[in-house]
Amino acid sequence: MGEPIALDADTRRSAWLFALYRVFVASVLLILGLIPDGPVGLHAAAPEMYPAVAGGYLVFALFVAAMTWHPTRDPATTSLATLALLGGIGDTISLVALVLVAGGVGTGIGLLLIPAVVAATLLSGGRLSLSLAAVATLGLLTAEAAAIVLLGQDGSGLTQAGLLGATLFAAGLLARHVARRAGATRAQVERQEEDLASLAELNAQIIARMSAGVIAVDPDGEIRSINEAARRLLPPRPGRQLAAISPSLARLVEQWQKAGMRTDTQQLPGDRDQPALQVRLTPLGERGTLLILEDLAEIQRQAQASKLQALGRLTASIAHEIRNPLGAISHSAQLLAESPQLTRPDQRLLTIINKQSKRVNELISNVLSLSRRDTGQRERLNLQEFLDRFVDEFCGAMQIPRVALHARVEPHDSEVLFDPSQLNQVLWNLCTNARVHGGHDQPGAPPIVLRGGAGQVARVVSLDVLDAGPGIPPDQRSDLFEPFVSGSNGGSGLGLYISRMLCENNGATLEYVSTPTGGCFRILFAPTEAGADKGSTEASSTEPARERA
Repeated sequence: MGEPIALDADTRRSAWLFALYRVFVASVLLILGLIPDGPVGLHAAAPEMYPAVAGGYLVFALFVAAMTWHPTRDPATTSLATLALLGGIGDTISLVALVLVAGGVGTGIGLLLIPAVVAATLLSGGRLSLSLAAVATLGLLTAEAAAIVLLGQDGSGLTQAGLLGATLFAAGLLARHVARRAGATRAQVERQEEDLASLAELNAQIIARMSAGVIAVDPDGEIRSINEAARRLLPPRPGRQLAAISPSLARLVEQWQKAGMRTDTQQLPGDRDQPALQVRLTPLGERGTLLILEDLAEIQRQAQASKLQALGRLTASIAHEIRNPLGAISHSAQLLAESPQLTRPDQRLLTIINKQSKRVNELISNVLSLSRRDTGQRERLNLQEFLDRFVDEFCGAMQIPRVALHARVEPHDSEVLFDPSQLNQVLWNLCTNARVHGGHDQPGAPPIVLRGGAGQVARVVSLDVLDAGPGIPPDQRSDLFEPFVSGSNGGSGLGLYISRMLCENNGATLEYVSTPTGGCFRILFAPTEAGADKGSTEASSTEPARERA
């Protein structure tokens, strides 16, 4: 019988049309037998039996048509082979019987077996072709033999029956070949559809897990597809219109469309709702747009990381070559300084040599510390207690009064996740800069203030380093954290750069913030959620909150 085969719309329509054709043929054959004296009437050899046989064929045709229209099993699935077998056997028996009662093959009714066999073969997928052709041929020969014996006809119809049987076999074989080719094509199409579905699902999974945001927008500005990274970069607003979620991004797309819709990369300034973005715009379909969004701050961080790697490779290759002669110069200067014959001008020159040698050595040490930077040993620290220890250490090393550096944390139990040694280095650099550039190295200067606590800025623990200086001019702020950029003649330009890298290494951020009296450096620490293991060596993947000025 064959397995149940799902009937798609085209297959069901074909089966239904052939069922209607069968009803039409049966109706015409019945009418021809009922009006034998008409212009196209049929003079049957057995007129009393012909209407009954033709009527039975019509009833059978209506029954099969009803089954085709309303499947007796599942409304969406029925046995295609069963319907084909039922229709083919019914057509063969009915038409052979009509050939017999009508008077033999010469009536032409037997030709109707050809479309019946072809249709049954196609609908059954080529499994009934030879069987139906054999049954129909055998029936035709039997009917013709019975016509000779019972009706006294001559034997000329046997030849026609044989030729018709051969035609049925040829038609059945051809239909089986077509059906099998169609079945193979259908199977190939289904496999391709499955492959395309799998590929589409794979692409969707890849896009969903991309670090860059991906948005597909139609010509009307409606979002057709958006991944999770894009949702994190855009404001969390409801709706499917790009203009409702991010008006600034929608305006950028509109301007790009008016400019000709050529693939382009543009930068979108940030605001209090979304960060600054780098947007790649690409045409998609007819007037559609594909947007690739990347956090501009993350791109800059990666660029800094690349710069750091290049710097590390450079220092690794030249540090040895510089330090060896530098050590010889410094050691020779120290030996020369012990000579009692040195004049005062010579001693001043030796002092310059020692000072500059020490400066070059510190510069090399700072650069090497960047190239060897690891992820750090993050610990949960009480900020007030840590700052108290730092103030004692810093004031003692600088030989300044304890009141020259003031630390205040509110609430006092505020905690941070940071490597203690790296946080110490960051604060040392910032406080040193405050003493030099903020005027705190002069007698009677106000104290440097370390002010911080939880929830004061951006709902995270923050720490401000405030000095009494006039602040940094706006034209110098863009390069403030760049390596080897210094506003003073004696600086190496690495202190702030190293401090920011150490903060990012611990999931925090370091930024310069303008204040009414000048400016300050602010550290925004990573959130200390429950479950952060003490002493974890993994860098936190939580994006630190940023205050938007």
